Amino acid sequence: MLNRTRAMLALGATLLLLPTAPLAQDNPDQPATGHDEAVFIFGGPLTQSYFGDAFLVWTDNYEANVFAGIGYQRFFYDYQSFRLGIEAGLGVRMGPGEPTSAEAWAGLVGRLTEVEVGPVNITPSITGGFSVVTDTIGSETTRTLASGDSAALLYYLAPEIAVSHDDHPEWEGFGRIQHRSGGFGTIAHIDGSNAVTLGLRYKF
Repeated sequence: MLNRTRAMLALGATLLLLPTAPLAQDNPDQPATGHDEAVFIFGGPLTQSYFGDAFLVWTDNYEANVFAGIGYQRFFYDYQSFRLGIEAGLGVRMGPGEPTSAEAWAGLVGRLTEVEVGPVNITPSITGGFSVVTDTIGSETTRTLASGDSAALLYYLAPEIAVSHDDHPEWEGFGRIQHRSGGFGTIAHIDGSNAVTLGLRYKF
């Protein structure tokens, strides 16, 4: 209970510290890019692999457990080919014979300018912050028991590739690794969980 309380306080502090007012662009003469906010849904299976191996999405090292979530982004700073913003989200992790686990996360998100391939735009981004869960699941439970550390509060990291079309730039599909870990022992000695997900985002 104490660890869970600390986890919730840490996530709350992260949300309070995130900037809420838009900052000026580096070049005030540059027109605003638009689409400063976004909402998205995504989901996919959790994997038994560690973070680096989760990028090998063609492997069959998946659990029966799945993740599903919703999120919100707001961008407040543009500099040349880079955008910086905030992200927060809520998700659920569930599977046969496993306790259902809720997850909440918040942090900073950075996006690079789209790479244009004809009418198709490809946009890499990464989100980093903190994640709290109500319970562990699958490989995360095994790793938590082995390390003796709590996984209630861990770092959050989500590398992503998004794809959109010139005809409807407000919509984009994306693939993302949903990762939580102890950050090389700075919070806990654990690579908590990794989910390989696909999602849909609406920008406005």
